[in-house]
Amino acid sequence: MDHRRREIINQTKSFTGSGDLFRSRVVWLTLAALIVGAGLYSSALHGPFVFDDKTLPFLQAVQSASLCEWMSGVRPVLMFSYWLNYRASGSDPYSYHAFNLLIHAVNTGLVFVVLSRLLGLADWPQAKRYWAAVLGATVFLIHPLATESVSYVAGRSESLAAFFLLLAYAVFLDGYTKPISWARSAVVVTIFGMAVATKENAVALAGLLLLTDLSWPRPYSVEGLRRNYRVYALMTPGVVLAAIWVGRVLSGARTAGFSLKEFTWYQYGFTEARAIFAYLRLAVIPLGQSLDHDFAISYTVTDYASIFYLILLAALITAAILARRRYPLASFGFLIFLILLAPTSSVIPIADPLVERRMYLPMIGLIVMACQLACRQRWSIVWVSVLVAILMVFGVLCYQRNQMWGKPDQIWESAVENSARKGRPYVGLVESLMTENRCADAIPYLERGERQMPRDSSIQVAWAKALECQGRREDALQRLDRAATILPSSEVYQLIGLLCGEMGKKEAAGAALRKATQLDPENSSAHSALGLWYEATGDAADAEQEYRQALSRNAYNTEAQNGLARIQKASAGVRP
Repeated sequence: MDHRRREIINQTKSFTGSGDLFRSRVVWLTLAALIVGAGLYSSALHGPFVFDDKTLPFLQAVQSASLCEWMSGVRPVLMFSYWLNYRASGSDPYSYHAFNLLIHAVNTGLVFVVLSRLLGLADWPQAKRYWAAVLGATVFLIHPLATESVSYVAGRSESLAAFFLLLAYAVFLDGYTKPISWARSAVVVTIFGMAVATKENAVALAGLLLLTDLSWPRPYSVEGLRRNYRVYALMTPGVVLAAIWVGRVLSGARTAGFSLKEFTWYQYGFTEARAIFAYLRLAVIPLGQSLDHDFAISYTVTDYASIFYLILLAALITAAILARRRYPLASFGFLIFLILLAPTSSVIPIADPLVERRMYLPMIGLIVMACQLACRQRWSIVWVSVLVAILMVFGVLCYQRNQMWGKPDQIWESAVENSARKGRPYVGLVESLMTENRCADAIPYLERGERQMPRDSSIQVAWAKALECQGRREDALQRLDRAATILPSSEVYQLIGLLCGEMGKKEAAGAALRKATQLDPENSSAHSALGLWYEATGDAADAEQEYRQALSRNAYNTEAQNGLARIQKASAGVRP
C-alpha cells in the first residue's frame, strides 16, 4: 500500500510539479489556446465598446487622472488593467479586446493545470489525466458562454478575477500531498487578495479550498485541513476583512445588496434557485444566449415553480454529499460549481438575476463532473465521434456569437427578440442603431415592445431617442413625458430638460432639470445641466452652486468644470 502511494505521489510530481517538461506543456497549450481563440474571437476583436463598457474610466473624464485616482474604487486591480490599456492605446477598442483574449488563453492554460492536478488526486493514470485536462481546457476555451467575459470589455472583471483565483488554486494544489509551507501559503493569500481586488465574487476561493481539503485524499476527512492549517491561519483575517469590505460596498450599491428595492433577499433566493438550472441548461445546450436576459423574479416560492427548483437543488446537493465516495469527481465538481456561483446566486440581491459572464469560472466545476462521466466510459469510435461533434458545435456557436459581438446592433437585436418583460435591451438597440444612422430601423422593434410592455418606461425612453435622432423632437418629448408618467426618474427628467432646452422651451427645461436633481440629488450630470440652464438665464449665483454640487458628486465632470471656470472668470471681470 505504501509502495502504491509513493508511486502515485511520484507520478503526480512528475506531471504536476514545476519541472521544465510541465512548464513547456502549459506554455504550448496556452499559445495554442491563443491561436485558436484568435480565430474564434476574430470578429469581436474589432468590435466597438458596448453597454457598460461606456461607463468605464477610459471613456470618462477620469481618463486624464492619475493612476491613484483610477485605482481608488472597489476594484483597483481591474482598473489598473484598464489603465494599462489606456496608456498603451487610448480608447481604441482593439487593444482592450486583445488583452481580454490573452487573459482567456492564459486562463485556459491554468484550467489545464488545475484539472491535471485534481485528476492526479483522483488517482488517474498520467496519460489519461493529461488528455482529460486538455479536453477540459479546450471546452473552457471554446464554450460560447465564455464570450461575454472575453468579447465584452466590461466582462474582464470575471476573466481577470478568474485568472488570479485559478493561479492561487494551482499554487495551493502544487505538492498537495505535503503540508503547505508558510511561504506558499503567503503566495496563495496574496494572489487571493488580488483576485478579490479585481472582483468581489473571488471570495469563493475560501470555500473552494475548504471543499478541496474536506474531499481529498479521503472524503469527509479533516486531514487536509490539519495539513494546510497555515494557509487558513493567514487567510482568515483577510476573509473577514474582505467580507466587511464587500458588505460596505453592497450597502452603498444601487444595483446590489439588501437595500435593493425591487425585491427582497428571499425573493432573490427563490429566483436564483431557477437561475442555477438555467445556467446548467446554457452550459449543456448553449442556445438562447443574451447580453441582457429577461429572467423574471419569483416574488413568492410558487412563482415560476420556484419551490420545485428549490427541492430539486436540495436533493442534488444531498446526493452529491452522499455519493462522494462512489462518484468523487462528479460530487466534487457539482459542489465546486455551486460554491463558485454562490456569491452571485444565493440570497444577496443583485439587480440582474441571470448574467452569462457569471458562469465563466463555475464552468470548471461542470467540466470536472464531465470527467467523472468520461472515466466510466469504454471509449470507442462512437464516443470519440460524439466528443468531436460536441467540440465542433461549441466552436461554431462560439464563432457565431462573436460575430454578433462584432456588430452591437445584432447582439442587441438578439436580446430584444428574447425579451418580453424587460425594456432595457430596447435602449441598447436604439443607441446602437443611432451610431450607424439607422434610427428608423428601431421603430418596428419599439412598436412590438410597446405592445408587449405598454407600462415599461425604458421602451418610451428608447422610442424618444429614436425619434429625436430623426429630428422629431415634439414626438420625442411626448414619449419622454409618457416615460415620466410611468416611472418618474431623475434620468428621464434630465432628458426632458435637455430636449426642452434644445427646443427653446426654457421654463419647461428648468422645471424638468430641477425635478431631476430633486429625484436624485447624487446625479452629477443633472446638476451640471441645471447649472448650464441657470447660466443661460443669467443667474450666475445659482449656476455656480449647481456646478459645485455636480463636482462634489463627480470631480471629473468636465461640463461642470468648464461652467464653473466661466462663472469665476465672469465674476472676476474677465470676459468668458
